[in-house]
Amino acid sequence: MSYKVELTPTAQKTYEEIHNEAHTCITAGDQSNSKVTTLRMVDDAIDNIIPHDPLRPSNALSGPLSNIFRVKKGRLRIYYAASSKEKKIVILYISQTLRKAGDANDPYSIFTRMVLTGRFNEVFARLGVRIPPRHTLQPPQIQ
Repeated sequence: MSYKVELTPTAQKTYEEIHNEAHTCITAGDQSNSKVTTLRMVDDAIDNIIPHDPLRPSNALSGPLSNIFRVKKGRLRIYYAASSKEKKIVILYISQTLRKAGDANDPYSIFTRMVLTGRFNEVFARLGVRIPPRHTLQPPQIQ
């Protein structure tokens, strides 16, 4: 049985932006544009890479976010939660920002802040995934 993949509204919005930008390039005849490449990478990750082995240990985040996974391709990061019991994957967040540890715009800092707000608690509960305890999540240090 294969996994069903869903996107949160947050991830859906980003996916639609990536798709629309790529479609504009394709319509203009620019198949080699980086926006088209980004869409292909996102589609490959969502359709093939993540569902193939969603609970892969090397894709797991660490510490209090260890029940959440991510796939990275270049500057692209796709964060997701999965349930082997439900055979479901929920894409939580798609990031295209550059990775710069300690920076407020670092994709891991942005995602951690989203988790701190409880934005994905309903998804975690629905999947039967442990909700990361807020008191152990440290807000990023902004320099």
